[in-house]
Amino acid sequence: MAFNPIYTEKVLNPCYKNWKDLFFSHSVYLHRAHLIMLLKTGIIPHETARKLKYAIDSVAQKKNFPKDIPPGSEDLYFVFEKQMEEVIGQDTAGFLHTARSRNDMDTTIFRMFVRTRLMDFLSCCINLLSVIQDKVYKQGDTPIVLYTHGQPANPSTLGHYLSAFALDLCEDINELFSALRIVDRSSMGACAITTTGFNIDRKMVSDLLGFESPVSNSYQAIVTSHWLTYPADAVRKILNDVTRFSADLSHKASCEVGMLLFPDELVQISSIMPQKRNPVIIEHIRIQAGMAMGIMSMINELFHNAAYQDINEVADAPVKEFENSLELAESVVALMSQTIKNIDISRQRVSEIALSSGTTTTELADELVRLYGISFRQAHSITAGFVRSGYDKDALRNIFQEKTDRSLKLSDKEIDEILSIERFISVRKVSGGPSEEGMELVLKELEKYISAFSFSLDKKEKDILSAQQNLKTEYDII
Repeated sequence: MAFNPIYTEKVLNPCYKNWKDLFFSHSVYLHRAHLIMLLKTGIIPHETARKLKYAIDSVAQKKNFPKDIPPGSEDLYFVFEKQMEEVIGQDTAGFLHTARSRNDMDTTIFRMFVRTRLMDFLSCCINLLSVIQDKVYKQGDTPIVLYTHGQPANPSTLGHYLSAFALDLCEDINELFSALRIVDRSSMGACAITTTGFNIDRKMVSDLLGFESPVSNSYQAIVTSHWLTYPADAVRKILNDVTRFSADLSHKASCEVGMLLFPDELVQISSIMPQKRNPVIIEHIRIQAGMAMGIMSMINELFHNAAYQDINEVADAPVKEFENSLELAESVVALMSQTIKNIDISRQRVSEIALSSGTTTTELADELVRLYGISFRQAHSITAGFVRSGYDKDALRNIFQEKTDRSLKLSDKEIDEILSIERFISVRKVSGGPSEEGMELVLKELEKYISAFSFSLDKKEKDILSAQQNLKTEYDII
């Protein structure tokens, strides 16, 4: 049967190329695992299994597929099966398709691909966490001013600032691991949708392919979109947090703020304005993240009102878009890693902003409460008057006298010390604050996350390698 030429050009050929470029190696693993299961369950005899093994290996090793899909073929699977028939004959080659369908094959192969790429991305994200952790240990005590509503608010430290972002990423990465567990289940044995009358062993195939388990319900195994939509949503959430942090970095690097400094290797100049030093790496992070997020959102929207059946929304085209988005996401994470690794802080500018904008006056109000036993609301009012006076210390004493009918017995030097950035940071010893004591549990929590993530990813990688080795051992003895 010859397919419509436009349909072939716009649908079948792109699908065929996707399978050659993205899914072929995973499909070979699946063919071998299925063959082992058919033999070990007694569904096919040993001699037939040996012939099928020879044909699989012959076609896989040559990988001699036409550039474009051959006329009359629907996809790469039929091309592969046709080449097997040329090696061992049609009747014998057909035994490999016993107790399976393209439905359960395709979704299992897509899961294998998404699992691999999700693990690659997890590795990138864990590396970003390690970069942040290293920066915190090296420069974490460097003062910085944190903003609320676009206005200078409180002095803090670079470590306090960066670790907040890191812990957001940790929560995101937890969702990535949750998505990975949803992906990491085999659809094989579901066949079209209702399994088969043959006495197959679904768990055997699942184990040989390194999956955590088979999908228990055979209909869900075929129709669910969760193996694609959950990873897409988890990646989108990471990128959303990265873009928020990028926007904040851009604000802190602006000429008007000027706290963040970028090395020459991360800035571009103007072709006409000699003074320009544009930290455009931040813009490229946002651009690439925005494009990737758009694709991931599209993947989720694709299933709105889509029938809960075997449909082509759970096929190669969306997976290819997922891969395109993930390539952008990996680039975003790599760029962010380089940004954090190389940024520096202008201590002079931090000091200017902190003191000129009154960001330390909260500590003065706190100290008035501690020293004189007045209410914080009263202390806040006194300190606000001091700010309105242009930080006139005599005005502070007068306001204090008027409000409390007492004398403020603080020297100019003592007031300056209370208002210093160093004092503001060091007294905030409450857990989670910017002082060394406040950061202890934060850093322990971050370290615990990184260790747990690294362990989980390493274990999954080892489990897959072990499964592949077991598959090879079982396959070699056929």
